[in-house]
Amino acid sequence: METLAGFVIVGGIISILVVIAFVKGNLKVCPPNEILIFSGKKRRLPDGTVVGYRILKGGRGFRIPIIESVRSMSLETIPIHLEVRNALTKGLIPVHVEAMANVKIAGEEKQGLFNAVERFLGKPREDISRIASETLEGSLRGVVAAMSAEEANSERLRFAQLVVEQATSDFQRLGLVLDTFKIQDISDEQGYLVAIGRKKNAEVQRDARIAEAQSEAEARKVAAAARREGNVAEAEAEQKTIEAQNALHVKAAELAAIRNRAESKAALAGSIARAEEEKVLETVRVDLNKKKYEADVIIPAQAGKQARELQAVGEAATIVENGKATAEAVRRMREEWESGNTRELFLIQLLPDIIDKITKVVANNLSIERLTIVDSGNGTGGIPNYVGSLTGSVVAVLEQIKNATGLDVPEILQTRTKPVRNALGIPPEYKETVAR
Repeated sequence: METLAGFVIVGGIISILVVIAFVKGNLKVCPPNEILIFSGKKRRLPDGTVVGYRILKGGRGFRIPIIESVRSMSLETIPIHLEVRNALTKGLIPVHVEAMANVKIAGEEKQGLFNAVERFLGKPREDISRIASETLEGSLRGVVAAMSAEEANSERLRFAQLVVEQATSDFQRLGLVLDTFKIQDISDEQGYLVAIGRKKNAEVQRDARIAEAQSEAEARKVAAAARREGNVAEAEAEQKTIEAQNALHVKAAELAAIRNRAESKAALAGSIARAEEEKVLETVRVDLNKKKYEADVIIPAQAGKQARELQAVGEAATIVENGKATAEAVRRMREEWESGNTRELFLIQLLPDIIDKITKVVANNLSIERLTIVDSGNGTGGIPNYVGSLTGSVVAVLEQIKNATGLDVPEILQTRTKPVRNALGIPPEYKETVAR
């Protein structure tokens, strides 16, 4: 089993290698500067023509084994050095023409690619270069025959363009493309072109001398005319200068007058403006003084008047209220006095004032400068007598009050303080004791 498996693996590897070799041998890669022609299998072209090949330009293609074969053609440029001798011009003058061209195999169908495959497949570059050179030579000789030697020599660009236009159709039928074509040199053995050059040179020199003389004469004429015109122009310029100066003086005078008028108007306008401004400022100043007077005098006076009025109203209200309160108090005092309940109390309240008045009368009418108290030494004279006299004075005063007002102060005190004395345990004899 292991041997069989080994054979199978080896066979598979060989098969893969064979497939890779087969693919590699038949897969063709075309570079961009070549075309590959797969021959052997027929195909129909877009115009209906049946051919036995197919063309690959760039990329890759697979060759069918046995049936197809593959060949390549290069699309690289082929340089051609063209030298045509004794080409007859329009005037039957033989000339030698040297030119340089670059050709290549057509790479597109519209450029004649199929014609190139049919004509140049398998041919070397030398054959292609020779055929292209012969075709260009024929086109060049045909163009030279339609041009004079002078035209061919002086108009080389048009000459080369005509050759390219005439050769393009021939190259397309061959399957070639003419990239560039340049005329390098045109000459002849008889020296015709040299003679023409000499003639042209002589003509140019003659024309140059004539032109120089004419130019000198013209220059002299122009110089004379210029001097004459210069003198006239100078005189006219001087006259115009004088006129311009006069006009300038006049204009300066006009401008000065205008300026003086403008300055006068400006000064007058300034004075008017200042007067107007002073008037406005005076109005503002009067208004400010008026407002200041109002603020300093009128407004404080009005405020004082209002304050005094409010104060008078307040004082009147106070007087009215005090009057009302006094009247009410008098009314109530009268009611209480008439009821007899508080008559003694009112009198007692008035007693300090009465005593004060009496003592003031005594004090004002009695002046004691010195008081001497002599005591006998037995305790019955001296100070006890003086104290007793003071007490008697008090009793006498109370008796006078009773006689004057009917107010018995000791009786009132006895009656009003009886509950207090009972509560304190003071005996009734205290009254007689106090009276004595």
